[in-house]
Amino acid sequence: MHTTLAILAIAAQLAAVVRLLTYQRNGARHRHHVSWVAWLLVVILGGSAIELAMHAKHTGLFEAGKSFLLALFVFAAHGNVARLIRSEPQ
Repeated sequence: MHTTLAILAIAAQLAAVVRLLTYQRNGARHRHHVSWVAWLLVVILGGSAIELAMHAKHTGLFEAGKSFLLALFVFAAHGNVARLIRSEPQ
């Protein structure tokens, strides 16, 4: 069971990393703070995928769920990190 959850978590994390790396601006403004957040997301997700590949027996349902939800949010925003961190005006 741990191996299956680890594979699912790794696949979700790598899918999110690939989506972030293949984001195209299409005329959107470049913001330095957003690009730093995107870079941190790529580094943390990639490092987490490597760590899970090395220590798969420590993977639980919550780790796999967290990875899946984060990948879902990244894909819902089409890889646009600014849409992930933007707060809506009230």
